[in-house]
Amino acid sequence: MNQVSQQAHPDFHQHQTGQLRSIALAALVHVILLSFLWVGVRWQNKPAEAQDVEVWDLTYREAAPKPVPVPEPVIEKIKEPEPVKAEVRQEDPEIVLAQEKKRKLLEKKKEEEHQRELAEKKRKEEQQDKLAEQKRKEEKLAQEAADKKKLLAKEKEKSTKEKSKVYDEEMARVTKQAVGTGSTGTSEKSTGNNRGDPSYIAKIAAKVRSNTNFSGIDSTAGNPTVEYLINLLPDGSLRGAIRKVKSSGNIAFDDAVAAAIEKSAPFPRDKTGQVPASLTLAHRMKEE
Repeated sequence: MNQVSQQAHPDFHQHQTGQLRSIALAALVHVILLSFLWVGVRWQNKPAEAQDVEVWDLTYREAAPKPVPVPEPVIEKIKEPEPVKAEVRQEDPEIVLAQEKKRKLLEKKKEEEHQRELAEKKRKEEQQDKLAEQKRKEEKLAQEAADKKKLLAKEKEKSTKEKSKVYDEEMARVTKQAVGTGSTGTSEKSTGNNRGDPSYIAKIAAKVRSNTNFSGIDSTAGNPTVEYLINLLPDGSLRGAIRKVKSSGNIAFDDAVAAAIEKSAPFPRDKTGQVPASLTLAHRMKEE
């Protein structure tokens, strides 16, 4: 397209020049014609002799020019404006260092806070695990205690039944012997002091003393004495609860002696091979 425009350019200028000349010449001719007409009009208003005027058409006629190909307009690509680069401002190094230090401190603080949250969460989880484990142990111990209590209750019930059976058999045997010999049975109703065998009471007292656990002997003034009534079965085991006949004035000592009596059962037989139905045991705090 650029080559076609360059080749057609000279003819185009010549054509324009010719047109301008033709226009100028035509304008001149029209001016002259108008002048003649004006003069003619004025002559008609005045009486004058008739004059013949020959008017020549001096208009220059030129052959129509050949159509000249109009060159296509050249579309120039509009260049996009280059982006304006922002001016980089140079900051003060001290300000940059202070900002960087502040940023690091904030990051460190966030990290420490995150670590504390993790530690607190872990501590709570461990505490919950410990509580759950402790609860499981307590439930297990409670279940074991309940099972043991049931077992002891069954054994106690069984032992009580056996003791009752033995006692009933022994009482039947003694009653039968008493009836057979015509005795009134006063010997079986003895209080069990067993005065004919003092060594038996001493033997029982020694066994009870060995099982007595009382730590306040040295701090107690005097020698308090407690007495208990003990009912026994023929096999030497306790028949019912023991009964306090006389208190020593020291409740802790009385309870220690009562526990020792229960621990000492069953009691041994005397020289006759029998166990008294009941006996009264006097227990002093200090041995004389």
